[in-house]
Amino acid sequence: MRILAILMILALSGCMVSQKTFDDKCCKMEAQIQELESKANGMEMKEQLLRQAIHEIQTKNDTIKE
Repeated sequence: MRILAILMILALSGCMVSQKTFDDKCCKMEAQIQELESKANGMEMKEQLLRQAIHEIQTKNDTIKE
């Protein structure tokens, strides 16, 4: 009976991922998420600036036509 219990414990412990490996992967994924969020914020800012520039050009164009 003890042998069966020992074998079960060994089998289960072999399937578990070490905490350090898990933490390392989480840190890498967190860094990737931060990088993607930063890129997204940059793209939103560029979009806003482009929309503003287009609006200003359209306003100038309308003023010239009048």
